[in-house]
Amino acid sequence: MDHQPFEEWIFEQKERTKEESNKLNQHLLDCDQCTDLQSAWGQVETLLFQSPMVAPAPGFTQRFATRMELNKEVLHKKQAIKTLIGVGLILVIITLILGAIFFLSYTTGELIVGAVSTFTGFVQAFINLRAMVYQFFNSLPPIAIIFGWIILIVWGIILTPLWGFTVWKVSKQGVLIK
Repeated sequence: MDHQPFEEWIFEQKERTKEESNKLNQHLLDCDQCTDLQSAWGQVETLLFQSPMVAPAPGFTQRFATRMELNKEVLHKKQAIKTLIGVGLILVIITLILGAIFFLSYTTGELIVGAVSTFTGFVQAFINLRAMVYQFFNSLPPIAIIFGWIILIVWGIILTPLWGFTVWKVSKQGVLIK
């Protein structure tokens, strides 16, 4: 016997048409299996609707909210780690590609000559800068040097207590823990 539409009608919560109700009632008179099914389902519905609503354990909402915050924090950390790894891999790949292009464009001799030239250029620039600074301070009159030291000491006297006050103020605030 075909029980398909009748079983669906027994379990459905929506209203049935008059024709569907008549067919179902006629089928229930003829079919013991569907009658037992409707009876059992009625008992289950009765138990579901008559059971009292159980209150959650004390502190459930707080524990749930805390767990949700921790889950959200873990997800944010995972996302940040994935993003950093992705950006890092992209940078490594770009660096490797540019390095390959660079090393394939020049011979080994050209690279060595370029590196030595760059290094000696930096050393020469440092020597020239040092000579310029030495010459500048050598050509200053003594009063300018004394005036410079006075300005430096005055700024030190002004900024040192200000720095100390700032450190003291920040240390009094403490650390905010989430």
